[in-house]
Amino acid sequence: ERISRFNRMMKWVWSNNEGAPTELTPEQGDAVNTALYADSLRTTNGERFAESSKRKLNDVLRNWFEFQNIDWEPKYTFSGDGPENQQDPFRKQELKQIWEASLDYKTIPSYNNLTPKERSKTKAHIAQELGKPKDEVRPADWDRLNKCWKIPSLIRSTRGHGWRPDLVGRMEVSWYEPETQTIHIPEGEAPKNDASWDATLSDEAAATLEKWLEQRELRSNYDGRDEIWLNREGNPYGSGTLNDLLRNLMEEAGISSRGRNLVWYSFRHSVGTYVFVEYQNLEMVAEQLRQKTKASASKYVHPLPELKKE
Repeated sequence: ERISRFNRMMKWVWSNNEGAPTELTPEQGDAVNTALYADSLRTTNGERFAESSKRKLNDVLRNWFEFQNIDWEPKYTFSGDGPENQQDPFRKQELKQIWEASLDYKTIPSYNNLTPKERSKTKAHIAQELGKPKDEVRPADWDRLNKCWKIPSLIRSTRGHGWRPDLVGRMEVSWYEPETQTIHIPEGEAPKNDASWDATLSDEAAATLEKWLEQRELRSNYDGRDEIWLNREGNPYGSGTLNDLLRNLMEEAGISSRGRNLVWYSFRHSVGTYVFVEYQNLEMVAEQLRQKTKASASKYVHPLPELKKE
């Protein structure tokens, strides 16, 4: 489908320019975007594109320029493509609440405070969480599950660096260097970024990660696996599972979106916003989020209500 949409736009470029280029330039991308807005770029039947189709064509243009490592944003956006569908940042208090919720996430009642029926049900839950047979669950597993540092380490490090979901799923144990408290992102591993870099963790983020790495060594579902974090099914995290986790944490923390689009990418927008508030420097935002330009970094800076009030 993307190839078909790209071909449709290229044919429009060919019909409005001399020759038949095989690659789109940013200027030609702007022309295509304007033509969509003006309805001068139409379907093969000569009909106007629906708003949703225009949005999908815009997405293909974005993908093309991302592939070329070129910063490009359309002048015109369409239904489902504008600010109403962009991610919003968390407020500072909400970031604190999510962190606190992660510390108690999925805690279970004390072993001695459960009836035999409740204990059997809880054993099944623990077996699923720990990846072991139900009949092998022991009272010590209650404490082991209640003191798990997997989710706190994931939340704390993401809160500081705004990890993209794809990067969360790729991160490996060998990338972490405890001596310097840094995660080394190898060349070619980060989405939208081919260069390697070191992400320095805060003391608290490093402490939670190291506690999790110790626990991780004892988890059988991590045997032979390199990923730092795996979801309950033993698979690397992705956008869907991370957003599910975030929704659960927000529910436990009592956070309501109230018309905002709060998703995993909201951590990234929070980092961009608060780094800019602190330093008034887009270069600092670009460095922390590993954006190539100040223009691309500016997309992660938002005027929060409390800042407007100040």
